[in-house]
Amino acid sequence: MNRKAPLTMLAVLVGAGVVFANAGPAPLPKGRKVVEPPVRFEGIDKHPDHVFHAYYCAVYFGCKLVEAKEGESIKLSFKGDMFKGRVPTTRLWLLAMDRKEFEKRKNDDPSLKWLTDTEKKQGVLWAEMKAPDTTAPETVKEVPVTTYRVTIKDGKLTGTKVEEKKSSALEPLLPPWTIGLVGSLSLVWLGLWFARRGQRP
Repeated sequence: MNRKAPLTMLAVLVGAGVVFANAGPAPLPKGRKVVEPPVRFEGIDKHPDHVFHAYYCAVYFGCKLVEAKEGESIKLSFKGDMFKGRVPTTRLWLLAMDRKEFEKRKNDDPSLKWLTDTEKKQGVLWAEMKAPDTTAPETVKEVPVTTYRVTIKDGKLTGTKVEEKKSSALEPLLPPWTIGLVGSLSLVWLGLWFARRGQRP
């Protein structure tokens, strides 16, 4: 047996370990904390002939499959303290399948492992979502829900993130620079008014 073989194998294992360690989650920025963001899908009720599932994965956590229903929030939860001091690297997909075909295959294999088979994808529609941020300022008490609008058209599943609209009650009626300009003109007008009054006999 070649004596160099064990040394070569050891070097390969050590190198792989270093690469795996470096590929882990990034350090948590100062002043932020790890959160479990909730997500919600709109438009599912427009496709009653399909069954939908949210499928998300994170480094050092693995993957989780949860059935998605119209308007119901799904919390992207992470187990234990494995992310303490680290930012979870998360990916999120939405899966859809014909309801009759789904029920048939579910009866044959209730584990649903076939549903997330990325190699076969037999009859399963996939759409990757822009995953929400898994960190938030330490002062945040409640994480807002990220909403996605779902559509199936021409056999293709899509999910678009719905941007939050700012409340008009909180927005100023005029931009800041306009308010500053009006204030300056008002001071000038008052100065001229007092000057004219001082010139009167």
